Amino acid sequence: MKNSSDLVKLSIFSDSTRINEAIQIVSVSVTNAINKIPYARIEMLDGDMPNKDFPISSGDDFKPGKEIKINAGYGDSEDTIFQGIVVKHSIKITGDNNSLLVIECRDKAVAMTIGRHNANYVDKKDSEIISSLVSNYNGLSSDVDVTTTQYKQLVQYYCSDWDFMLSRAEVNGLLICVEDAKLSVKAPQVSGSAELKLTSGEDVIELHADIDARTQFADVNAASWAPRDHAVV
Repeated sequence: MKNSSDLVKLSIFSDSTRINEAIQIVSVSVTNAINKIPYARIEMLDGDMPNKDFPISSGDDFKPGKEIKINAGYGDSEDTIFQGIVVKHSIKITGDNNSLLVIECRDKAVAMTIGRHNANYVDKKDSEIISSLVSNYNGLSSDVDVTTTQYKQLVQYYCSDWDFMLSRAEVNGLLICVEDAKLSVKAPQVSGSAELKLTSGEDVIELHADIDARTQFADVNAASWAPRDHAVV
């Protein structure tokens, strides 16, 4: 809500059940970027020194694998800004005897980054390969732009499904956006009206914009060997 004067509202759910409102949340950060898996970090006060216990950590709400949803907004209005699963659960005690429970969550697509795999794809397009990779994981769905080139054979060697998918998307000039366990693999749109307008001095908190002239070539020449013709192309 632009220029809202209402108080920030935050709700955290574990397996669709809102956590106890008595839990003191210190900070919540959500990061979502192109070609990256969304993640959230939640810090909350936890620790009962006299009883030598960490009651929130010992509970069920933030066990690894729990589904976490984060809603945020202003006043009475809330939107879901993150959904994923707990992947890291840690306790942090600082020098001033403050103790925190720190929870790291990732979108369910994080499963595609686990393990390295080998595969051989025959007579497949990159879009078909990407769709097939995503379909191997329960709870994930995809929307993939159709590519044109069909390969006689394409090998995935000792590579995670996520990294292999990124490489095939890059070859076709596609970007991967992940939201709520859905992967959109699309070509960037450079026409039409802007979805978001940011103004320096008004609503930009931090910005890093760079141009690197080392990769801006006027023209490029390449040579390759054609096995069929036994000649340089």
